[in-house]
Amino acid sequence: MKSIIASVCLLGVLSSCSTPRAYTDSMKVELKAMFDKDQLYQNWDPKRLEDQKYIDSMNVLFNNVIRKNCEVVKQYNKDFGFPGNKKDGEVAGKHFWLIVQHSDHDVDFQEEILKEMKKGLKAGDVSSQNYAYLFDRVKKNKGLPQFYGTQVEYSGWDVVPYKLEYPEKVEKLRKEVGLDSLKTYLASFRN
Repeated sequence: MKSIIASVCLLGVLSSCSTPRAYTDSMKVELKAMFDKDQLYQNWDPKRLEDQKYIDSMNVLFNNVIRKNCEVVKQYNKDFGFPGNKKDGEVAGKHFWLIVQHSDHDVDFQEEILKEMKKGLKAGDVSSQNYAYLFDRVKKNKGLPQFYGTQVEYSGWDVVPYKLEYPEKVEKLRKEVGLDSLKTYLASFRN
């Protein structure tokens, strides 16, 4: 009897140490739906950008979507971990990452995912560009200078990078993670 109990306990310990389970197809579909909704609420009607009521209502809708999406991916992360490219596919990782990227109301969760992404980055299982964007986003959300220049601000009608930790190295840092030059990136906001 003691050996049966010991075997059951050992099996429980071993199963709790196993690698994270893969995301199911239905989870991937839900991630895509959340990603699509996120993107939908970022496409504002340019003709209405002078209307403060419109801006306020879009901000409320977007923030509600972000908070709901964040709660879902938090549970996914708790149960399955960050979706790696090898295990779950690049698309699932991108959808998950973007939801976390926009979850500025929960910087602790963003940092938690950043740590998981760093582990996956070393194993070649995470997009280095997505990692750079989240790294900079967390820095900005904490009021610290960013490394890669992915986060921007508006100065009047012009877009400029949020403060940089190493302005003299930003092009090298961007290149290391596969990002376009800062000049090209900033020009993309002006088009």
